[in-house]
Amino acid sequence: MGDRLYELMDARQAADALDAYLAERAPALRRLRKTLVDHGLDPEEMLDGSVYSVSPLWAWISARATECGVAQHPLTEDPTRHSWSSWARHGRLVDPHPTVGTLRLVDGFVSYLGQILCAAVPGAIWVVGEHRIAAHPLLNRPVLAAGHHQIFLPLFPLYGAYQCAYQRFPMSGTEMLAHTRRTIHALEGGGTEAADLEEPMVTVVAEVGCFDVGLREDVAAHPGLVEQLVAELADRDGILSVYRYGPAAIVVDFPDWDELQLDLWCTLWLQRHLPR
Repeated sequence: MGDRLYELMDARQAADALDAYLAERAPALRRLRKTLVDHGLDPEEMLDGSVYSVSPLWAWISARATECGVAQHPLTEDPTRHSWSSWARHGRLVDPHPTVGTLRLVDGFVSYLGQILCAAVPGAIWVVGEHRIAAHPLLNRPVLAAGHHQIFLPLFPLYGAYQCAYQRFPMSGTEMLAHTRRTIHALEGGGTEAADLEEPMVTVVAEVGCFDVGLREDVAAHPGLVEQLVAELADRDGILSVYRYGPAAIVVDFPDWDELQLDLWCTLWLQRHLPR
């Protein structure tokens, strides 16, 4: 299977990718515990199993990711790529990307977060992500599911790691705690996140020379937030232009990304900033 992207996998490959992801969880958590010890921290205290513990843990990881910055090599030449966890190798990372040290911290955090969520929602199970939209960010990924909600755990922490590596509005521990609580609520069947499988917050369509980005109705209902999204998107490296031509419609000229990468960035940005 190599480093085949999730969205290009067939059913068997996606099932194997789920098995690989789950097999990596315990080793990733052990590495995180060792890293905490190496930095003079008590893993029993930092990883006490409480929902609240994700806040100080992420704050510490965020600080480390900010210090590490971005990797020296592009994705295609990164000599550490073979050592990354499967979710990073099969996912669509973009350059410049976080260092291998940061990716390992995120991997350990994802393992711990999975334990927290499974303890909070005992009925949640690990499955291969499904969606009626062929290019949806959950498709073929190893997701934690309960009821109508599915979540690919690395997405939000990875977004946070990128923000830290770029030193652009690093995500706080308080934000990660709020995200964790919203996720628990959604897995229990509540919250707006439970509707995401039916209608994604963002729909990206490739047009000639640009991308057409459509926003869900509840997102467009916050015009100030949409303007902030446009401003931050326009500030990304490689963006040639961003134009909002309607309450729920944006045109983006970004030749270095494809539809899925733009969809992921916008979705994760909105998950972080959309009022709840």
